Amino acid sequence: SRRTRPLHADELMGRRVLQVAAGHSHAACVTDSGELLFWGSGIYLEPYRVTTLLNRQMTFVSCGQDYTMALDHQGQLYSMGKGGKTGVLGQASIKQLNQPALVEALQDKKVIHVHAGQSHVACLVEEED
Repeated sequence: SRRTRPLHADELMGRRVLQVAAGHSHAACVTDSGELLFWGSGIYLEPYRVTTLLNRQMTFVSCGQDYTMALDHQGQLYSMGKGGKTGVLGQASIKQLNQPALVEALQDKKVIHVHAGQSHVACLVEEED
């Protein structure tokens, strides 16, 4: 009989994971030092540290069908992955993003929470005074 064993992920050794999210074929997590790690989608078999966000303190991540949304400590929202025809990444294009990009339409807002669905995103923003 074929048995499945958990993968020993070297990239997570010595890191404390605060939050993890799973999408259709990928997953992501946020560590206590604010790092975002990503794996799956047939690209990364082991967790890959998203180096383009190392200068940001990431606090939350949510995975959709084939895309990922992430929040930093200032409430800035980032997206990456396949946007498809729905434009789910919140960018001015439906092109695939291999690296996270700031969702510029919300850059003047403080996003408090985000949830990625199959082909949609919902987020809460802080009310302006």
